[in-house]
Amino acid sequence: MKKYLFSLLAIVSLGFLVSCSTKTNEEKARELIEPEIKANLIKPESYELAQIKLDSCFSDSQYNPEVLTFAINVAKLYREYKEFVSDAEKAESSMTIYAPSYGYQLAQDKQQYKIHKAEMEKAQRRAADKRDQIIKLYKDNKDFLIGMKSGKLRVGHKFIAWAVTFGYRAETAGGMKTMGGALYYLNKDMTEIIHRFTEDDMKDMQSTDLQDINYEFEDELKEIFGEY
Repeated sequence: MKKYLFSLLAIVSLGFLVSCSTKTNEEKARELIEPEIKANLIKPESYELAQIKLDSCFSDSQYNPEVLTFAINVAKLYREYKEFVSDAEKAESSMTIYAPSYGYQLAQDKQQYKIHKAEMEKAQRRAADKRDQIIKLYKDNKDFLIGMKSGKLRVGHKFIAWAVTFGYRAETAGGMKTMGGALYYLNKDMTEIIHRFTEDDMKDMQSTDLQDINYEFEDELKEIFGEY
């Protein structure tokens, strides 16, 4: 009887030790993410965890990191494109102020006209470059985008990563507590960070409606996708 009780106690003790040494997914995620965050803080000792949320990520999810990477990249390019378009329009508007009137133009007006004309042309070239980058991005991701729209991504439906929404508090150089955060993707075994999206990345994506891009470049996208 004593031998039986001793064996049972040994099994229970071993199970307890194994359960204590096994890290939770949240603990694994923190071990990967927190050192990276602290390394970029002015006062790493002030770091405090504010939020952590883990979700399973599947290949055909709209939160697939490949989907987010495309959306963020095209959103950034489109924002820059619109800024250059706006710069070109402002420069063109300024040109009209200094344009010849009834065939007459003061020397200083002529100089200002040339300056604004150069600014307009420079902004137009930059806008055209961003436009070309946007179209190239769509071309490079053609198969992926068609699969995404049809709901049949080429990689099928499978678990691909852990998505971790991570928030923290830390002090600035002046001692003020501020919030920070990012969206991380960890590999299936939770041994490495495979993607990270900053707050600025997410703001870029949320501030851009992809439908606006579809309307802006409707003809170009039709050449790539047909009736996209």
